[in-house]
Amino acid sequence: MNKEQKVTAKDLPIQKGKVDIEYIEVDGKKINLTPMPHRAIENYLTHTDCQECGSEFKKQYTYEKICMSCQWKKESVKYNSLQLVEWDVETPLCLFDDDKYFFHVDEILDYCYENEMLPSGLKPVTCTTSNFSPIDFDHWCDEVHEDWEPSAEFKKRLKEFNEFLVNESTSTWFASNKRVDLSFLNEHMKDYSN
Repeated sequence: MNKEQKVTAKDLPIQKGKVDIEYIEVDGKKINLTPMPHRAIENYLTHTDCQECGSEFKKQYTYEKICMSCQWKKESVKYNSLQLVEWDVETPLCLFDDDKYFFHVDEILDYCYENEMLPSGLKPVTCTTSNFSPIDFDHWCDEVHEDWEPSAEFKKRLKEFNEFLVNESTSTWFASNKRVDLSFLNEHMKDYSN
């Protein structure tokens, strides 16, 4: 099939027929040994009707069910339902439902310039880091007998180490559920492009 050719569900009528397969029989059950191509018609369509608005759209991915416009609307509703907070201009940001992170204002401006958009057109959320999880005595359950009791010294040292762990950042950033408004950066784009 030509990749440029438009294919809709109307172009691929479902037909009935028989296919020879290789199988084995185990305990009275037939087990298929012949690899079958994925049977979902969606894998062969280049265009389909949006499940939200009904308009036909060109699929970017096999599993797409809604058009880009409806997808954008759904994401916007979800994004706008997040708590709006004021950005301190230091906390890293990332794009909502994306893995694009920004650690400095200039990175945001670069991204907007390269993508020909204003900062107000982004959907940024603040980032947060994680800390290490504490260790409990179950960590060693495979190494000791079931009636094992740690010594007082062991308990003291483990408590100190856990206090260290829970306060030690992993330096790994994750998206929070707090959105920010970057429209105040729009004016910087005028100067930035010169």
